[in-house]
Amino acid sequence: MKQVSLFVFVCLFLLKGLNAQTTIQRDPEIEKMVTAISSDSLKAYILKMVSFGTRHTMSTVSDPKQGIGAAREWVVAKFKEFAKQSNGRMTAFVDTTTLQPDGRRISKPVNLGNAMAILKGTNPADQRIFLISGHLDSRVTDVLNATSEAPGANDDASGVAAVLECARIMSQYEFSATIIFVAVSGEEQGLLGANFMAGKAKDQNWMIEAVLNNDIMGSNNSSETNIINNTKVRVFSEGLPAYELDKAAANIRNLGLENDGKSRQLARYVKEIGERYVDNLEVVMVYRNDRFLRGGDHTSFIQKGFAAVRITEMNENFHHQHQDLKNR
Repeated sequence: MKQVSLFVFVCLFLLKGLNAQTTIQRDPEIEKMVTAISSDSLKAYILKMVSFGTRHTMSTVSDPKQGIGAAREWVVAKFKEFAKQSNGRMTAFVDTTTLQPDGRRISKPVNLGNAMAILKGTNPADQRIFLISGHLDSRVTDVLNATSEAPGANDDASGVAAVLECARIMSQYEFSATIIFVAVSGEEQGLLGANFMAGKAKDQNWMIEAVLNNDIMGSNNSSETNIINNTKVRVFSEGLPAYELDKAAANIRNLGLENDGKSRQLARYVKEIGERYVDNLEVVMVYRNDRFLRGGDHTSFIQKGFAAVRITEMNENFHHQHQDLKNR
């Protein structure tokens, strides 16, 4: 009798082990959204943004075909197009403010505008907000040059394309919480659009649950080795919190939470979900807020106490950033 019981136990154990190895639990609705992503759409968005010549923050806002003004209006028009399939839940607009010269990267008064779409959640009691962002502006070598051609296909039309494609697909679905899609301006001038938005979020007590900042996502051809790798993406997250660390330090030390801040936990979730739903994808966690001596729009939200991460290509190509156009 004992031998039979032991045999049954071993069989059940082996069956449980086999199931654990072969079963990948995927929500069918999320899987459907992932499948709907179109490379043709992403390419079309990027080509259109390149066509504006420059998207420098201090470029014209009155020309209907060139400059940052035309670019942000086009993004909002795309958001409004997608909103038609949202049953009235999504609205889009340019959120503007006026900046004065700062003696650094703003040399004249600037009409700064973030192109935004808000997809309202279906549960009135759910006050959470999830924010998906990329930066619309571009630049050449001289950060104050607002007229030269600055296509910014990778930095960061690629990130804005990701935001647009998320908006196109997700506007067709219902979510309990609210989702904000935004193409911010002023990143290259000092995270100005993100600072404006993060400040407003803090002042108005927005319950931002997560910020997913998509910045430089479109190229995996590294400048040093020419290695191409489109199966990996990096996610940067801060360790110790930038916001009110002095108040939290004792608790962090007592509980050993040095590696468990809100942004780090968000990065872990991005990795788990990304690898679950996208075949052959590896999400590489980088345990820093951003690249060495560099910064991105997620930092503005981190400094206000929100959970935020930067998602970026695996092999960064510096020939495709912050430079005058070259013939190669």
